[in-house]
Amino acid sequence: MKLGETQSLRAIYVRWAVIVIIAGVLTVLAVFRYNREVFAIPIETLLRNKPDGIVRILGQVSAGTLVKKGDGSAFFYLSSERKQTEVSVLYTGKPDDNLRDAKALVLTGFFDPDQMQFAAQKISPIPNSGFVVSAYLIALLPLILFLFSMERNLIRLSVLIKEERPYQKG
Repeated sequence: MKLGETQSLRAIYVRWAVIVIIAGVLTVLAVFRYNREVFAIPIETLLRNKPDGIVRILGQVSAGTLVKKGDGSAFFYLSSERKQTEVSVLYTGKPDDNLRDAKALVLTGFFDPDQMQFAAQKISPIPNSGFVVSAYLIALLPLILFLFSMERNLIRLSVLIKEERPYQKG
């Protein structure tokens, strides 16, 4: 390799290293946001830790326990995935179509350890963000590697063209 080619390739490696570092930082920030705002704890963890702030719990509405009131509030039991643990839930938010028997939900609210009751204020369906992120990575990673390879080959080609002297007098 000639001096000009080494400098050009060094620039491409530095540029792509910066891109990888930025992507890594964004990934770390996304994981922190997921753990802070999206991740839901199981009922067993709720009963064991008894958190005092707002929490998100994951569970399934126990069949036959849902009692809806006219103002949109509802009372029901939320069971764990293995149906080993249940907690009573008083939902006081807006009427929600996701609230029905045997439906898996993520509830946001406060836990009262004295009454062993969860006061839910918001209902969300189970997020499938892991699947979505995986699909994007599977689709974008080959494209990124292709772009890196093409940029590297273009720099090598430009160096070879600069070194070629087609109009020399012979």
